[in-house]
Amino acid sequence: MPPKKQLEPNAEYTTVGLTPEHHEAVHEIAKARKGKNPRTSLSSILVDALWDLLRKETGKTRAEIRAQVPEHLRTPEPTIPAPSNVATMPKKKSVRR
Repeated sequence: MPPKKQLEPNAEYTTVGLTPEHHEAVHEIAKARKGKNPRTSLSSILVDALWDLLRKETGKTRAEIRAQVPEHLRTPEPTIPAPSNVATMPKKKSVRR
């Protein structure tokens, strides 16, 4: 089961059958992604591969595919939090007494 933080809010669980060779291939991709790409879960790897295959086969971008999905079924776009105006205060130096 992938970590909760990597699942989209409206993701549904499904079953995917993998042979031992396919499972090993996904494991090798996860090992290659370590450090470079935080998306190393089985779900993330399969979703990334699905989007890449869809782009190659149909020639459509992800935005074009999203436009075809009804509004109420779309995954919300990730929002980037606004930078905070809070400054880090320097630590006081300890005084020996």
